[in-house]
Amino acid sequence: MKNAIAPYLAATFLLTLSPITKAEPTQICQYDPTLGVPNPLGMRNYLTITEEDGDTTFVFEQFPAEIGDDEISVTFAATHRMTFYETGVEEARSLMLQHPYYYSNLTGYQDPGFDLVNAVITCSPPDTGLK
Repeated sequence: MKNAIAPYLAATFLLTLSPITKAEPTQICQYDPTLGVPNPLGMRNYLTITEEDGDTTFVFEQFPAEIGDDEISVTFAATHRMTFYETGVEEARSLMLQHPYYYSNLTGYQDPGFDLVNAVITCSPPDTGLK
């Protein structure tokens, strides 16, 4: 009986040793300063869009801000994610433009609208960076 279990134990052991690979994004979209237009989200907010395995994820980040007082140092940072499943990046961007409530749910506010943000976003494969 011990010999019958041995191959299963060996396979289980090998599976636990093998690295778990995460799919790499096929596109990354982000603010492109070379367009010569200031980021409509300001200096402390950032939007990144990634397409991976046919899904598109928008990540809205608010960079850390100090909110403490003289007695204690405290910072606050927030990140919000919205994923459009089985939706490519171009279609997801179009949906964000057509349905403003997606953008307001992602960011927590309506202005600037996604149209202004979308105008300064450039997409490229992850290994090349911005064009």
